[in-house]
Amino acid sequence: MKITITKVLKNEVTVSGQTLNREYVENIMLPMLVAQCGTVKGQQFEIVKAFDEAGLSLQAIPVVAREYRQYQYQKAQEGARLQAEADAHAERCREHTPREIAQAKAKREEIAAAIREHGARMRAASRSNSGGW
Repeated sequence: MKITITKVLKNEVTVSGQTLNREYVENIMLPMLVAQCGTVKGQQFEIVKAFDEAGLSLQAIPVVAREYRQYQYQKAQEGARLQAEADAHAERCREHTPREIAQAKAKREEIAAAIREHGARMRAASRSNSGGW
């Protein structure tokens, strides 16, 4: 069922080309359309999505509105998880630039030099404190 909601005003709403009272649309038409769908969540969510995107109230159908919000939340979480996975795979598979490689090498060499210097200081201190042994 394709519903187009345009021209949402304070007291009037244009639904599929017909200008109707906003209260009628929110409190009577929405529950009737959802009831026509029966238990088919996909059709219910399609109708609720059209009303929600138009900025109309969903208070007349609290159960379906709650399920719709949960569905949106789950969909957003799944999208975020998939994006995080894609980012992790892209980072793992990307090739480092020559500049990044040179910086990493310089950092490793700097750390190795600091370790060697510390070892040399420890050996020198050990020799000077040995007391002739």
